[in-house]
Amino acid sequence: MDVKPRILFVLSEGLQATVIDSQVIQHARVLKELGVAEFKIVTLACSKEAHVQAQKYQEKATRDAGCEVLILRGVRPRLPFSEYINGLLLARLIKKRNILFDKIHARTEYTAAVCSFVVRATSKAMVWDCRGDAFAERVDRIPNGFKRLLVGALGGIVYNYRLRLASEAADSAIFVTSVLRDRMQMYWVGKKTAVIPGAASEKLFYFDKELRKSKRSILNISEDTLLLVYGGSMADYQKFSESLVCFDRLKESGVKVNYLVITNQKDKAKWMVEGRSGVIVQSAQLQEMNGYLNAADAAFMIRDYMPLNEAAFPTKFSEYGLCGLPVIMNMAVPDAYELAINAGNYVDCCDIASIKMFSDEKRSKVSLFYRERVTKQAQSSIYKYLYE
Repeated sequence: MDVKPRILFVLSEGLQATVIDSQVIQHARVLKELGVAEFKIVTLACSKEAHVQAQKYQEKATRDAGCEVLILRGVRPRLPFSEYINGLLLARLIKKRNILFDKIHARTEYTAAVCSFVVRATSKAMVWDCRGDAFAERVDRIPNGFKRLLVGALGGIVYNYRLRLASEAADSAIFVTSVLRDRMQMYWVGKKTAVIPGAASEKLFYFDKELRKSKRSILNISEDTLLLVYGGSMADYQKFSESLVCFDRLKESGVKVNYLVITNQKDKAKWMVEGRSGVIVQSAQLQEMNGYLNAADAAFMIRDYMPLNEAAFPTKFSEYGLCGLPVIMNMAVPDAYELAINAGNYVDCCDIASIKMFSDEKRSKVSLFYRERVTKQAQSSIYKYLYE
């Protein structure tokens, strides 16, 4: 019997975000079930609030992941030398709990910088999981002006320092998009790399025509009504207001259409909807999303054209694809756009009038296309290669 590598999965984002559930907890569970590796998860909680929130979800996270999930109270990343301080705290936890591992999987460049001190102390290998361009994420959302220039200058120095720590300590790297790998090329020469899009669970997201019928019945949506769906926050960069413009255009053109908005910011969403008829605002847990996405006929994913989005691959896009949904989007996220074109589920947000319901057969075909590309099952052989 093959001995499975023991992976210490480290992140610095606490446990409060749904993205952690979909990208970390499910990652550990699925790859363990597939026999790729055994996991132990350590999450840095870098504030009092994050620590309290992580403790609240620790038991559920441990149960869902199928492995131990530990919480480490750390210091805030903005604190000078925080990488070194959190690295020492992590090393102390590993020693205190006698954590045995063969390789570290470090999520984000900051976590990899923190783990670089453990790598040097233990001589263990590390996979740097580069989830996006953190520098662009911070700077692109600041309006033009002196603050943007200042943050760009000082933040760039810190970011480059962290990238050097991560790239020098890691023996391999995962990039969520080809754009991001090209952007990081100067830090990464002569080592193993893989482009792995943000994955979703094929057990949680799939197309089922019977589920579609039952959920539409619960929502009181007739079969001749186009149901659009939006899943996400009300943050400006997710362009919820532009999706409302598309919805208004369809209604004005005489299309029978409803809009299902799924968000944890229900009050703000209801305020932004401004009394429009035919809009349902709902919150949902990750396990509930598949039913809503099956009920829908198309999903929104519109983004601004900026470096932040060029390097990104939203997990939400994978969830839409696995449910066989047409995606109303633009070309601001190149890797996702290319997949949608190849899968045949791209809908130009500037040509919303061309949207049409997919047949059950078409949705099943689209779902299969994504299942072969954006699930942990499909990507497991790549992880096995990187974890060796």
